[in-house]
Amino acid sequence: MNRFIRSVTFLMLAFLMFSVQAAYASTDSISTQSTPDLLIRQIMGLAYESQQSISSGPFSVGDSLKKVEKAWGEPEDLSTVAANYWSRNVRFLYDGSTGRKTITAIDDFDPQLQTIHLSMLKELIGEPVSEVEQEGNYYVTYTDYANYKVVFVFESAWIDPNPRLNMYTVQFAPDYKLF
Repeated sequence: MNRFIRSVTFLMLAFLMFSVQAAYASTDSISTQSTPDLLIRQIMGLAYESQQSISSGPFSVGDSLKKVEKAWGEPEDLSTVAANYWSRNVRFLYDGSTGRKTITAIDDFDPQLQTIHLSMLKELIGEPVSEVEQEGNYYVTYTDYANYKVVFVFESAWIDPNPRLNMYTVQFAPDYKLF
């Protein structure tokens, strides 16, 4: 049964990816004319195909933070685990123990993501593998268990049963843990 669910999830995501391939061909920024459906398709397509977020292009999970710094300059805010490019609406989480500072996850918090509501996401993609209310946020996780994991971070579902999306995180699937 678990194998069947994985197969259906994979086929659904492949369909989404190929049905809107042209829609997410440009990853530099979110178009001002993007609809919530298009944004969701872009998010899932980029995560599946290249482990990128909409705002992180051309950089992916697994790339070097040094590569990002060379192209975009120094981060606007840097810690031992995160490089924030606030003006680009993106945060790169990285492994500082490696010389190249390998990117392990990407947070995307473009303001247009707030046009996406929980019901829209579930209607378009289906049931997630995990839903957790924690620390004032509602975390919804999708993965194909092979290429990617996307964690959508919504406002609290206690306040609004159909909350808006605040941000999302893209990670490699092999690091998958229920959140």
